[in-house]
Amino acid sequence: MLDRFDLQMLTALQQDARLPIPELAQRVGLSAPACYRRLRALRESGLIEREIALVAPKTMGWPVTMLVLVSLERDHSRIVDALIARLQTEPEVMDLWYVTGEQDFVLHVAARDMASYEAFTRRVLHDEEQVRSFTTLVVLGQPKRAGALPAI
Repeated sequence: MLDRFDLQMLTALQQDARLPIPELAQRVGLSAPACYRRLRALRESGLIEREIALVAPKTMGWPVTMLVLVSLERDHSRIVDALIARLQTEPEVMDLWYVTGEQDFVLHVAARDMASYEAFTRRVLHDEEQVRSFTTLVVLGQPKRAGALPAI
């Protein structure tokens, strides 16, 4: 069970995963060794899934972003699992959500340009016989890119 120290640490680390242990400890009111032990336990338990650098997509040559709503012909576990496995291997797919409602999946897709996005859709979505339809929402801007969960 997480206590207030763990939650405060997680909140601070979501904003800056490179916080030095002494500074993190001071922020949450722990000694540096206690903070280090808790941080190690949070990582080992999987509560901290990973620590990454958020880089502007255009910096890496992927300036076009889309959200793609995908509907399947049938919602059968074998079909769902196979499509998840396929989409996980595609470098253009940044995030993948299996959802309820009219669509079965929401994909966050990055592309170099619209031609490369079209090639992606032909290779991955049009060629997948279990995909009934998909709708592309081109992202015009991202006014908020937090990625951090709010504290309880």
